Amino acid sequence: MIVPLLAVLLLAIILGTEAAPSSNVAFRKIDVQDTVTGERFPVALWYPTRAAPAPLFLTTSLSECRLPAMLCRLMAFEMPVAPNAPPADGTLGLIVISHGSGGLALNHWDLAMALAAHGYVVAAPAHPRGKGNDVSGDVVWIGRPKQVARVIDAVLADPSLGPHVQRGRVGVVGHSNGGYTALAIAGALPTPLALMDHCGRHAADDPKFCSFGGAATREATAGGGAIPDVRDPRVRAIVLLAPNALPFTDEGLGKVAVPVRLYAAERDDLTLVRYHAERLARALPGDREYVVVRGAGHFSFVAGFPALLKLLAGEAARDPEGFDRDALHETLNREIVDFFDRKLPVTP
Repeated sequence: MIVPLLAVLLLAIILGTEAAPSSNVAFRKIDVQDTVTGERFPVALWYPTRAAPAPLFLTTSLSECRLPAMLCRLMAFEMPVAPNAPPADGTLGLIVISHGSGGLALNHWDLAMALAAHGYVVAAPAHPRGKGNDVSGDVVWIGRPKQVARVIDAVLADPSLGPHVQRGRVGVVGHSNGGYTALAIAGALPTPLALMDHCGRHAADDPKFCSFGGAATREATAGGGAIPDVRDPRVRAIVLLAPNALPFTDEGLGKVAVPVRLYAAERDDLTLVRYHAERLARALPGDREYVVVRGAGHFSFVAGFPALLKLLAGEAARDPEGFDRDALHETLNREIVDFFDRKLPVTP
C-alpha cells in the first residue's frame, strides 16, 4: 500500500505545480505600441507569485500614488500585490480584459486579482482613444481587437511571463465596447453599418445608445462596411459583460467558434438587453452560457471606485437603487474564474 500512496502524493505534487492557485498576486505594467494609431499605450499586468504582497495604491494612469496613505485611499485604487515580483513556478493561462468606452485599465482590477490568484496572467490595456473618440471608427472597430492581439504578443514575448503561459489557454473578457472587442477578436465579423441601421429604426426606443457619441459616431460609421482580419485564433474563450452587439449582423455573429459566457444587466439603459445580450444569446452558435443579473445596471460590472474618484466617475460609479455592486462582484469573479478553468484547462 505504500507504493500506490507515494505515487498518489507524487502525482498531486506534479499537478499542484502546474495548476494550483497562488494566494499571492504580483503587479507591474508594460507599454505596447498600437498598430492603428502608432501610439504606445499602457497595459496593467497581474500574475501569480510567491512573493509577499503589500498595499499598493494606483492612480487612473497606473502610476503609484505618492501622497500620504490616507489621501491615497480616497483617490487611488488599493490592491494587495507584490510590485514587479517574479511569477510563481508552473503553467499559467492568459486573460486579456478590455474595458468599455472611456474606461480605465483598472476598471476590472478585482476580477484581475481573482484570476491571477487562480493561475492566470491577466493583462488590461488602457485602449487608445484616437483624438478622444473611444466610441466608433477605425480606432474601435479595427484598433481595439488589434490592440488586444498586440497585448497577447507582448505577454507571450515577455522573458519572465511568456515561458509560463500555455499557448492554448488564452481568453478575453470585455465590458460594453470591450464586449465588441472580445466578439470581434473571437471571430464575429463586424459590420458598422448594422449599428447605423439599428439606430435608423430604433432611435426612439433606444435613445441613450443611439445618441452616445452623437455626430462623431454617425460620421465615423458613414462609410463602414465589413471589417476583415481582426480575429485572433489564439483566443479560445471569451466572457462578455453588458456587451455592445450592434456592430454585427446575425450572420457575422455566427462566425464565433469559441465558448462564450454572456452576462446581461437587467436594468441596463445603455446596452438594452433586448437589443444586445438577448440577441447574442440567440445568434451565437455552439457553446455559450447566458446569465441575466437581476437589478444590475450597465456599469455594475465595473469594480468599485475610491471615494473621491466615485464623485468624479459619475454614472460609472452608480447602480440602480438597492443594487449591491460588491456582492455581485464576489459572485461574478468566482463564476468567471470557473468558466475559464472549465474552458481553458491545463494540458500536459
